Amino acid sequence: MKPSNRDVDLVEGPPIVDVITSFDEALSCMQGRISPSLTFAVGQIPDNTGKEQHNDGGTGRFVTQGASDIVQSALFKTGVTLLNRREMSIILGEGQWGIRDVRAMTPTNFYISGSINSLDFIPGGGSFLSVGGVGPRYRQNRILIALDLSVTNTQNGQIVASIPLQKQIFADELGITSARIFGTTLIDFDAGAQQREAVNFALRQMLYFATFELLSQMMPARTYAECRDLISDTMGSIEGERTSAESVERLRAAQAAAAAEAGESEAVN
Repeated sequence: MKPSNRDVDLVEGPPIVDVITSFDEALSCMQGRISPSLTFAVGQIPDNTGKEQHNDGGTGRFVTQGASDIVQSALFKTGVTLLNRREMSIILGEGQWGIRDVRAMTPTNFYISGSINSLDFIPGGGSFLSVGGVGPRYRQNRILIALDLSVTNTQNGQIVASIPLQKQIFADELGITSARIFGTTLIDFDAGAQQREAVNFALRQMLYFATFELLSQMMPARTYAECRDLISDTMGSIEGERTSAESVERLRAAQAAAAAEAGESEAVN
Protein backbone atom coordinates (compact mmCIF):
# COMPACT_ATOMS: atom_id res chain seq x y z
CA MET A 1 0.00 0.00 0.00
CA LYS A 2 1.17 3.51 -0.80
CA PRO A 3 1.56 6.16 1.89
CA SER A 4 -1.36 8.57 2.38
CA ASN A 5 0.56 11.51 0.84
CA ARG A 6 0.96 9.81 -2.56
CA ASP A 7 -1.60 9.14 -5.29
CA VAL A 8 -2.25 5.51 -6.15
CA ASP A 9 -1.67 4.42 -9.73
CA LEU A 10 -4.91 4.35 -11.70
CA VAL A 11 -5.83 1.19 -13.56
CA GLU A 12 -6.07 1.70 -17.31
CA GLY A 13 -8.62 -0.33 -19.24
CA PRO A 14 -9.33 -0.48 -22.97
CA PRO A 15 -8.87 2.73 -24.98
CA ILE A 16 -11.64 5.24 -25.72
CA VAL A 17 -13.26 4.47 -29.07
CA ASP A 18 -16.00 5.83 -31.28
CA VAL A 19 -19.50 4.41 -30.80
CA ILE A 20 -20.18 2.29 -33.88
CA THR A 21 -23.44 0.51 -34.60
CA SER A 22 -24.71 -1.70 -37.40
CA PHE A 23 -26.85 1.20 -38.69
CA ASP A 24 -24.14 3.85 -39.10
CA GLU A 25 -23.54 3.11 -42.78
CA ALA A 26 -27.23 3.30 -43.63
CA LEU A 27 -27.62 6.61 -41.78
CA SER A 28 -24.51 8.11 -43.39
CA CYS A 29 -25.79 6.93 -46.77
CA MET A 30 -28.74 9.31 -46.34
CA GLN A 31 -26.47 12.35 -46.61
CA GLY A 32 -27.49 14.53 -49.55
CA ARG A 33 -30.81 12.72 -50.02
CA ILE A 34 -32.80 15.05 -47.76
CA SER A 35 -33.27 18.70 -48.71
CA PRO A 36 -31.13 21.00 -46.54
CA SER A 37 -34.00 23.48 -46.54
CA LEU A 38 -35.91 21.13 -44.21
CA THR A 39 -34.97 21.58 -40.57
CA PHE A 40 -35.19 18.91 -37.87
CA ALA A 41 -35.05 18.93 -34.08
CA VAL A 42 -35.38 16.36 -31.32
CA GLY A 43 -37.95 16.67 -28.56
CA GLN A 44 -38.38 14.66 -25.39
CA ILE A 45 -37.87 10.88 -25.50
CA PRO A 46 -38.26 9.92 -21.82
CA ASP A 47 -37.91 6.60 -20.07
CA ASN A 48 -41.51 5.68 -19.25
CA THR A 49 -40.80 2.09 -18.25
CA GLY A 50 -40.85 2.91 -14.54
CA LYS A 51 -38.25 0.19 -13.91
CA GLU A 52 -35.63 0.90 -11.25
CA GLN A 53 -33.44 -1.20 -8.98
CA HIS A 54 -31.54 0.15 -6.01
CA ASN A 55 -30.96 -2.99 -3.96
CA ASP A 56 -28.89 -6.14 -4.66
CA GLY A 57 -26.23 -4.13 -6.44
CA GLY A 58 -28.67 -2.15 -8.58
CA THR A 59 -27.57 1.28 -9.78
CA GLY A 60 -30.96 2.91 -10.42
CA ARG A 61 -32.91 2.96 -13.67
CA PHE A 62 -32.49 0.14 -16.15
CA VAL A 63 -32.90 2.34 -19.22
CA THR A 64 -30.77 5.26 -20.42
CA GLN A 65 -32.09 8.75 -19.76
CA GLY A 66 -30.27 10.12 -22.81
CA ALA A 67 -32.41 8.74 -25.64
CA SER A 68 -32.95 12.23 -27.09
CA ASP A 69 -29.20 12.76 -27.37
CA ILE A 70 -28.83 9.41 -29.14
CA VAL A 71 -31.49 10.28 -31.72
CA GLN A 72 -29.82 13.66 -32.21
CA SER A 73 -26.55 11.86 -32.99
CA ALA A 74 -28.38 9.59 -35.44
CA LEU A 75 -29.91 12.58 -37.23
CA PHE A 76 -26.52 14.28 -37.42
CA LYS A 77 -25.12 11.25 -39.24
CA THR A 78 -27.78 11.64 -41.94
CA GLY A 79 -26.61 15.16 -42.77
CA VAL A 80 -29.99 16.83 -42.23
CA THR A 81 -30.19 20.45 -41.11
CA LEU A 82 -30.37 19.83 -37.37
CA LEU A 83 -31.44 22.46 -34.84
CA ASN A 84 -30.96 22.32 -31.08
CA ARG A 85 -34.31 22.70 -29.36
CA ARG A 86 -33.50 20.70 -26.24
CA GLU A 87 -31.29 23.28 -24.49
CA MET A 88 -32.87 26.69 -24.96
CA SER A 89 -31.77 28.43 -21.77
CA ILE A 90 -28.76 30.13 -23.37
CA ILE A 91 -30.70 31.35 -26.40
CA LEU A 92 -33.63 32.57 -24.29
CA GLY A 93 -31.25 34.17 -21.80
CA GLU A 94 -29.46 36.10 -24.55
CA GLY A 95 -32.86 37.17 -25.88
CA GLN A 96 -33.86 38.50 -22.48
CA TRP A 97 -30.55 40.36 -22.21
CA GLY A 98 -31.26 42.04 -25.55
CA ILE A 99 -28.14 40.71 -27.28
CA ARG A 100 -30.04 38.36 -29.58
CA ASP A 101 -33.30 38.57 -31.50
CA VAL A 102 -35.03 35.25 -30.85
CA ARG A 103 -37.38 35.91 -33.77
CA ALA A 104 -34.40 35.66 -36.11
CA MET A 105 -33.82 32.02 -35.12
CA THR A 106 -34.32 29.41 -37.84
CA PRO A 107 -37.71 27.72 -37.32
CA THR A 108 -38.04 23.94 -37.33
CA ASN A 109 -40.07 22.01 -39.88
CA PHE A 110 -40.10 18.65 -38.08
CA TYR A 111 -39.22 17.22 -34.70
CA ILE A 112 -38.86 13.69 -33.37
CA SER A 113 -40.37 12.70 -30.05
CA GLY A 114 -41.64 9.59 -28.31
CA SER A 115 -40.71 7.38 -25.39
CA ILE A 116 -39.11 4.14 -24.25
CA ASN A 117 -42.24 2.66 -22.76
CA SER A 118 -41.91 -1.07 -22.17
CA LEU A 119 -39.43 -3.23 -20.30
CA ASP A 120 -40.53 -6.75 -19.39
CA PHE A 121 -38.53 -9.54 -17.80
CA ILE A 122 -39.30 -12.76 -19.65
CA PRO A 123 -39.10 -15.86 -17.42
CA GLY A 124 -36.07 -17.91 -18.40
CA GLY A 125 -35.03 -21.50 -17.89
CA GLY A 126 -32.06 -23.59 -16.99
CA SER A 127 -30.71 -27.02 -16.20
CA PHE A 128 -28.31 -28.66 -13.77
CA LEU A 129 -26.71 -32.08 -13.71
CA SER A 130 -24.57 -33.55 -10.95
CA VAL A 131 -22.88 -36.93 -10.86
CA GLY A 132 -20.81 -37.70 -7.83
CA GLY A 133 -20.92 -34.07 -6.77
CA VAL A 134 -19.63 -32.80 -10.13
CA GLY A 135 -21.72 -31.36 -12.92
CA PRO A 136 -22.52 -28.47 -15.29
CA ARG A 137 -25.29 -25.91 -15.09
CA TYR A 138 -26.88 -23.62 -17.64
CA ARG A 139 -29.36 -20.75 -17.32
CA GLN A 140 -30.94 -18.38 -19.85
CA ASN A 141 -33.18 -15.31 -19.53
CA ARG A 142 -34.34 -12.36 -21.63
CA ILE A 143 -35.58 -8.79 -21.32
CA LEU A 144 -38.11 -7.37 -23.78
CA ILE A 145 -37.78 -3.64 -24.42
CA ALA A 146 -39.90 -1.45 -26.70
CA LEU A 147 -40.16 2.15 -27.85
CA ASP A 148 -42.36 4.38 -30.00
CA LEU A 149 -41.08 7.39 -31.96
CA SER A 150 -42.84 9.80 -34.28
CA VAL A 151 -42.14 12.83 -36.46
CA THR A 152 -44.36 15.88 -36.06
CA ASN A 153 -44.83 18.67 -38.59
CA THR A 154 -44.36 21.84 -36.55
CA GLN A 155 -46.50 23.97 -38.87
CA ASN A 156 -49.72 22.10 -38.17
CA GLY A 157 -48.92 19.50 -35.49
CA GLN A 158 -49.60 16.59 -37.85
CA ILE A 159 -47.73 13.34 -37.20
CA VAL A 160 -46.15 12.46 -40.54
CA ALA A 161 -44.19 9.34 -39.54
CA SER A 162 -44.35 6.86 -36.69
CA ILE A 163 -42.53 3.66 -35.75
CA PRO A 164 -42.84 1.17 -32.87
CA LEU A 165 -39.89 -1.17 -32.26
CA GLN A 166 -39.10 -3.91 -29.78
CA LYS A 167 -36.11 -6.13 -29.08
CA GLN A 168 -35.31 -9.04 -26.80
CA ILE A 169 -32.12 -8.63 -24.78
CA PHE A 170 -30.51 -12.04 -24.40
CA ALA A 171 -28.45 -13.30 -21.46
CA ASP A 172 -27.15 -16.72 -20.46
CA GLU A 173 -24.85 -18.31 -17.93
CA LEU A 174 -22.79 -21.50 -18.09
CA GLY A 175 -20.86 -23.04 -15.22
CA ILE A 176 -19.58 -26.14 -13.51
CA THR A 177 -19.74 -27.10 -9.85
CA SER A 178 -17.76 -29.66 -7.90
CA ALA A 179 -18.03 -30.68 -4.27
CA ARG A 180 -15.95 -33.72 -3.31
CA ILE A 181 -14.55 -35.12 -0.10
CA PHE A 182 -10.97 -36.33 -0.23
CA GLY A 183 -10.25 -38.12 3.00
CA THR A 184 -11.40 -35.72 5.68
CA THR A 185 -11.16 -32.65 3.44
CA LEU A 186 -14.10 -31.12 1.56
CA ILE A 187 -13.12 -29.43 -1.68
CA ASP A 188 -15.78 -27.15 -3.14
CA PHE A 189 -15.17 -25.72 -6.63
CA ASP A 190 -17.36 -23.47 -8.75
CA ALA A 191 -16.57 -21.74 -12.05
CA GLY A 192 -18.74 -20.11 -14.66
CA ALA A 193 -19.18 -17.45 -17.31
CA GLN A 194 -22.05 -15.11 -18.07
CA GLN A 195 -22.81 -13.06 -21.14
CA ARG A 196 -25.53 -10.50 -21.82
CA GLU A 197 -26.20 -7.93 -24.47
CA ALA A 198 -25.49 -4.41 -23.26
CA VAL A 199 -28.98 -3.00 -22.66
CA ASN A 200 -28.22 0.63 -23.42
CA PHE A 201 -26.13 -0.19 -26.50
CA ALA A 202 -29.03 -2.29 -27.78
CA LEU A 203 -31.26 0.73 -27.16
CA ARG A 204 -28.88 2.93 -29.14
CA GLN A 205 -29.16 0.54 -32.07
CA MET A 206 -32.96 0.55 -31.77
CA LEU A 207 -33.01 4.36 -31.75
CA TYR A 208 -30.67 4.56 -34.76
CA PHE A 209 -32.83 2.09 -36.69
CA ALA A 210 -35.99 3.96 -35.66
CA THR A 211 -34.50 7.23 -36.92
CA PHE A 212 -33.76 5.66 -40.31
CA GLU A 213 -37.29 4.25 -40.51
CA LEU A 214 -38.88 7.59 -39.65
CA LEU A 215 -36.94 9.43 -42.35
CA SER A 216 -37.72 6.72 -44.91
CA GLN A 217 -41.46 7.15 -44.30
CA MET A 218 -41.09 10.77 -45.43
CA MET A 219 -39.24 9.92 -48.65
CA PRO A 220 -39.95 7.97 -51.86
CA ALA A 221 -38.44 4.47 -51.74
CA ARG A 222 -36.22 5.08 -54.77
CA THR A 223 -34.40 7.81 -52.81
CA TYR A 224 -33.19 5.57 -49.98
CA ALA A 225 -33.34 2.04 -51.47
CA GLU A 226 -29.58 1.57 -51.65
CA CYS A 227 -29.23 2.82 -48.07
CA ARG A 228 -31.78 0.25 -46.86
CA ASP A 229 -29.67 -2.46 -48.48
CA LEU A 230 -26.94 -1.66 -45.95
CA ILE A 231 -29.13 -2.89 -43.07
CA SER A 232 -28.89 -6.64 -42.55
CA ASP A 233 -32.05 -8.55 -41.66
CA THR A 234 -30.14 -10.06 -38.76
CA MET A 235 -29.82 -6.59 -37.23
CA GLY A 236 -33.14 -4.99 -38.14
CA SER A 237 -36.08 -6.87 -39.58
CA ILE A 238 -39.54 -5.32 -39.35
CA GLU A 239 -42.63 -5.79 -41.45
CA GLY A 240 -45.42 -3.41 -42.28
CA GLU A 241 -46.91 -1.47 -45.15
CA ARG A 242 -44.95 1.71 -44.41
CA THR A 243 -41.63 0.19 -43.35
CA SER A 244 -38.56 0.83 -45.49
CA ALA A 245 -38.09 -2.85 -46.36
CA GLU A 246 -41.65 -3.26 -47.63
CA SER A 247 -41.49 0.01 -49.57
CA VAL A 248 -38.23 -0.98 -51.28
CA GLU A 249 -39.65 -4.42 -52.07
CA ARG A 250 -42.71 -2.87 -53.74
CA LEU A 251 -40.46 -0.48 -55.67
CA ARG A 252 -38.29 -3.27 -57.03
CA ALA A 253 -41.30 -5.42 -57.88
CA ALA A 254 -42.73 -2.50 -59.89
CA GLN A 255 -39.36 -1.92 -61.57
CA ALA A 256 -39.10 -5.62 -62.46
CA ALA A 257 -42.64 -5.62 -63.86
CA ALA A 258 -41.90 -2.51 -65.93
CA ALA A 259 -38.67 -4.03 -67.24
CA ALA A 260 -40.49 -7.24 -68.19
CA GLU A 261 -43.23 -5.28 -69.95
CA ALA A 262 -40.62 -3.26 -71.84
CA GLY A 263 -38.86 -6.49 -72.88
CA GLU A 264 -42.11 -7.96 -74.18
CA SER A 265 -42.79 -4.80 -76.18
CA GLU A 266 -39.37 -4.92 -77.79
CA ALA A 267 -39.86 -8.61 -78.64
CA VAL A 268 -43.20 -7.86 -80.34
CA ASN A 269 -41.73 -4.98 -82.32
